[in-house]
Amino acid sequence: MRTPLIAAATVAALALTVAPATAAQDPVDLQTKASTWDEAAATLGTAGSLWEPQRTADLDRTRTFSVAADNLAFANGSATAGDTYVGTRYGKGKRSFWVAEKWADTGWAAEPVFSTSTAKVRKVRLRVGPPGMRYTVVATVYADCFEQPKNASPKPIPKGFRCTRGDVLEYGGTLTMKARPASTMTAPGTTSIYLNSTGLTYRELLSVARSVEQVAGAPTVAGSAQMVAMCRQMIDGAMTPDQAQAFAVSNGYTTRVGTIDGEPQAVTADYRPDRFTLATTGGAVVSCTYG
Repeated sequence: MRTPLIAAATVAALALTVAPATAAQDPVDLQTKASTWDEAAATLGTAGSLWEPQRTADLDRTRTFSVAADNLAFANGSATAGDTYVGTRYGKGKRSFWVAEKWADTGWAAEPVFSTSTAKVRKVRLRVGPPGMRYTVVATVYADCFEQPKNASPKPIPKGFRCTRGDVLEYGGTLTMKARPASTMTAPGTTSIYLNSTGLTYRELLSVARSVEQVAGAPTVAGSAQMVAMCRQMIDGAMTPDQAQAFAVSNGYTTRVGTIDGEPQAVTADYRPDRFTLATTGGAVVSCTYG
């Protein structure tokens, strides 16, 4: 039996949580759903990318995106701590595959798991990225071909044991790799990618992996996981408005002060998904809203 792609408790009942930050609070930065790759990338933030498969073995996407992040921290446009996760499914039943991705410099907010029957098929070099910007990554392919005892504890897979390419179709396959922007012009972020297939051949699984193209987290979603975490850093660091602005700008965002010592300030009503509106007390940030 195939092991589920991720531990169910980590992604069950994901619901949008983007309340204004008011103090050091629960480190879960975001748990929500998204309907497109662009929205999922923007919901995490600008410090990383996702990678969308352009070839899907003729399978339609059949799940909304689960997006999760926690314990995030940022400096100079990069994540310095925390966990991220985006996952979705193409197809269903006996012919399908799951995609799970995270920013490579973070941990998994909902971690993919391998079956006790999963063993390596081989490592393979793949050319990924859009035409004119393709480069080579090393991927590892696995299959669930190792037979475990039915009524006893699982055995360790012997050193050097290998599944075959045909086992990917017969028992289910998994491919792992890291994709990175082709140049500094297409930064930021290296992304860990996990493909878990049922009913796909070895060639089909590699074709999906080869077809991935970068989806950058443009600031189109106010209250992204990155913004929630950055707001917490401003509050926990008791930043002044100037310090908060410098911190925001270094990460691709901007700020304004909406309240000083409880007194509302005159601000415009325009919507900016890349903007924090700060409240300060005694010259330090005490809460943030987004947009």
